[in-house]
Amino acid sequence: MSLCMSDIQRRKAQHIELAMDEGSQNGADLWSKYLLPYMALPEVDLDKVDTGAELLGKRLKQPLIIASMTGGSQHAGTINTNLAMAAAKMRVAMGVGSQRVALEKEEARKTFQAVRKYNPRGVVFANMGAVQLNYGRSIEDYRRVVEMVAADALYLHINPLQEAIQPEGDTNWTGLLAKIEKLVKKVGVPVWAKEVGNGLDPVTAKRLVDIGVTGIDAAGVGGTSWTWIEGRRAGSKNLTKWFSGFGWPTDVLVPELVKIRKGKREVRIVASGGVRSPVQALKSRLLGADFYSAARPFLAAALQSAEVVERELADWERGLKIAMFGIGAKDWKEAQKKSLVAQTPLKVSYV
Repeated sequence: MSLCMSDIQRRKAQHIELAMDEGSQNGADLWSKYLLPYMALPEVDLDKVDTGAELLGKRLKQPLIIASMTGGSQHAGTINTNLAMAAAKMRVAMGVGSQRVALEKEEARKTFQAVRKYNPRGVVFANMGAVQLNYGRSIEDYRRVVEMVAADALYLHINPLQEAIQPEGDTNWTGLLAKIEKLVKKVGVPVWAKEVGNGLDPVTAKRLVDIGVTGIDAAGVGGTSWTWIEGRRAGSKNLTKWFSGFGWPTDVLVPELVKIRKGKREVRIVASGGVRSPVQALKSRLLGADFYSAARPFLAAALQSAEVVERELADWERGLKIAMFGIGAKDWKEAQKKSLVAQTPLKVSYV
């Protein structure tokens, strides 16, 4: 469906407003069923715990990707600026929202370009929807969004259920895999794929990895429900209710995604969808994730200022360090060697 750009910008503003509504959180308590293997004698010096990780050739202070959120309007530009300034100072990665609007509206580009302006050396992901390959967008268009933010990689968001419920949704998803394969070969940067809250299933993930996608972001059920948001925008109580928790829960999905990258070490798995604290982030690491991603905790902060985002990121870094210390892991690599404990029944190995 063809939309004038003002309609797209209005939609983005509605998305931000509804994402901050508590109802958009689908309420799935993913992490309470797991215990981190706390050790009363961790045999680790807290001051020497290293929360850092390397991503796309750059060193991060913590394995966090501020998830793709917004862009295209003045308000969204302020959010992106605040996120970028804080990400640069705290050395975490970040993505931008869908850049389709910026391909057609020059003034919208500035709201995305601010990310690289205020974060010149950090890890930045460009972002475009995969389905746009079926709606007239060329590989050159995807190159343009990469160049727009001097991106280190491209996030290709894959969101069929959101599009199906969205009043203006793009719902022709036929033949996309072959088009994505051509894009991966020609776009010029690594391509990562992500869902938006319903989970990128293992079958699709394997197909994407087989054609050269090097990052899989789970974006599972457990956090912000974009189907709930689109149901609200569509004015349908039934669609809002029926599909708010439709899909793969993040904690179920991450271990399955880890299996599909077997023998392909360059593929990275990102846990997102309901990660609301560094303690939960560490639990996702013990499930096999390489990185974790969150949007809502930082969106709330970015609506205030860069300094508030910076304080939130500092808390996450400190919290991760303490959590790793608490399980006796001196660095992020060692943390993955630990095992979660299921709360019921409690099973502990004393080896």
